[in-house]
Amino acid sequence: MTQQSTPPPRVRLGYGGVARMTGESARDTRQTVKRLAAYARPYTSQLIGVALLVAVSTAAGLAGPILLGQAIDKFVIPRDMTGLGRWVLVMLGLYLLGGVASIIHGILMVGIGQRLIADLRAELFNHLQRLSMVFHDQHKVGDLMSRVTNDTEAINSILSNGLIEFVSNILLLGGIMVSMFLLNWPLAIGTLILLPLMLYITSIITRRSRLAFRQVQRNLGWMNAVMEENIAGIRVVQAFARASDTLAQFEVANAANRQAGTKADIITAILGPMFTTMSTITIAATALLGGWLALRGLVTVGIITTFVVYIMNFFRPMRAIAMLYNGLQAALAGAERIFEVLDVDTAVPDAPNAQPLAIQGEVTFDDVTFSYKTGQPVLEHVSLTTQPGQTIALVGPTGAGKTTIVNLLSRFYDVDSGTIAIDEHDIRAVQQASIREQLGIVLQDTFLFSDTVMENIRYGNLNATDDEVIAAAKLANADWFIRRLPQGYHTQVSEQGHNFSQGQRQLLAIARAVLANPRILILDEATSSVDTRTEMQIQEALLRLMAGRTAFVIAHRLSTIREADQVLVIDHGRIIEQGTHESLLEQGGFYHNLYMSQFEGGETAV
Repeated sequence: MTQQSTPPPRVRLGYGGVARMTGESARDTRQTVKRLAAYARPYTSQLIGVALLVAVSTAAGLAGPILLGQAIDKFVIPRDMTGLGRWVLVMLGLYLLGGVASIIHGILMVGIGQRLIADLRAELFNHLQRLSMVFHDQHKVGDLMSRVTNDTEAINSILSNGLIEFVSNILLLGGIMVSMFLLNWPLAIGTLILLPLMLYITSIITRRSRLAFRQVQRNLGWMNAVMEENIAGIRVVQAFARASDTLAQFEVANAANRQAGTKADIITAILGPMFTTMSTITIAATALLGGWLALRGLVTVGIITTFVVYIMNFFRPMRAIAMLYNGLQAALAGAERIFEVLDVDTAVPDAPNAQPLAIQGEVTFDDVTFSYKTGQPVLEHVSLTTQPGQTIALVGPTGAGKTTIVNLLSRFYDVDSGTIAIDEHDIRAVQQASIREQLGIVLQDTFLFSDTVMENIRYGNLNATDDEVIAAAKLANADWFIRRLPQGYHTQVSEQGHNFSQGQRQLLAIARAVLANPRILILDEATSSVDTRTEMQIQEALLRLMAGRTAFVIAHRLSTIREADQVLVIDHGRIIEQGTHESLLEQGGFYHNLYMSQFEGGETAV
């Protein structure tokens, strides 16, 4: 049943998105626990050993108070010091056995928990890498990071430290109640008369804690998303003097997280004083009832002592169970969020019988229609054919669908209708990895990793030697500036490559593509936003890279497309003109008008 609650506030994230705080809803806890248990199957033998050790430590905890009571009745009251000495040694041995068993099963469980979480975290990260762009377009990076880090850590915390304590405390509680009734049932009934009230109060608190801790996990993911977006966009934030607005966004997310955390912590804080009070009241009641029964010869002093120790031990595990239950709820909430991602199927799956393809370079779009959102087509009835080694230029206004064409060719998305084929093979029937391994992509906004220049270029071919990396950099016209860096090829690249100019990043991207030795190239406005001298260097490198390869060039400047074998003019998702640069100018159509308007404005870009 879905929980009804006040609609959460809408909060603006970044500079164009609106996110809604996720409300609370009921979850299938049993299914979540079952799925988590499946990850524990490889550690079944270790868990059996842990269970046996837990049984030993619990038995020792139950037997200790009984031995104490017997020591009072058999040795203290009769003043048998010799027997008492031997009995004390037995008790010490018992407690030592229980302590050693607790230490060992704690160490074992920590190891099992760490390995299990490592498996789960690796599976989650791998799944995120395989999910299509459709999924990543709809999810915040910060929230996904929170699931990989915070949510898995919540599970790890309860597995490594809390689960065994939770189970052992339940066993201890059950053992205490059974032992009390076996020792003296009238005193047991009087002692446990408050138990129903305690269980009722505990159930209310733990039920509320489940809702509170799940909301804490959700708000934490939301807050991380706000931080990640604004920290990643710090240059834009500072350039537009929006630091105060950014702080306001974060304060809203932080306040929501604080409120949820405060509520959860208050629930936890209530448990301690509540159980302490109940423990004191119950001990007093037990002492009075036990004294009354002792005066009538119905119970011994030793049994009363055992009961008092049991009561002290009874409320301690009760309190621990209630507090551990909060951690358990946080872990289950985190597990549910993780399984939400793991349950997402990729929108662009490989066919069951998909085979690898050795690409020659022929590309065909046959009546392709595609939309990111249903009912809002971005491409409509697009058809084109390229021969191996041809250069295809895509020109047109912003939003016309140029980038979408190359996204579909890369199979980041699947077409709504029509067919895209490489060498007469429908790309939906070919392994995605085999296509992308033979694609070279140079984007307008080049992404560099926080590693050395050498490793960023080597990303195109992880098996390449240093000499091959340097050779690729030379072909890309990047070697000259790399050697001037403080550590040359071993210079560290800052996050997203901000310690390099736009042109330098483009040359490194071209070097990476050269090293990949692709059959099909995709150049998405690769020469935009650079000065003329740098453009010449990039153009020279691109000409070397395109030689003998099929290339799709999203054109920004005229110099990129003059020698193209085909120029496709795209507007409103359709190819409206097609031909060479010269033939399209002679037609006097859309391309001619676009060229003339920019040429007359002193631009050489199309």
